[in-house]
Amino acid sequence: EKELWKRYDWEFHLALIRACNSKNMLELHAVLFWKYLRYQMLVLTYRGDEAAREHKDIFDAALARDSEAAARRLEEHITNGLVHTLDAM
Repeated sequence: EKELWKRYDWEFHLALIRACNSKNMLELHAVLFWKYLRYQMLVLTYRGDEAAREHKDIFDAALARDSEAAARRLEEHITNGLVHTLDAM
């Protein structure tokens, strides 16, 4: 289940970044995602419903073309993921 979730997580973020049409952002995302994934897989936990709700908030802001809200939600999402991973270590 965790592996499937991470695939969906990767695809969600990738779709958002592709919409920016920036090769540099795509490359940076790939590097950061895979480095973070290694740590997250080590702790053997995932955030599931909480992360899914955050994805929905980011998605809704992106669809509304509210870049400030989307950026805020994304920052919260990344911070929450890092805190979760560090707390589980």
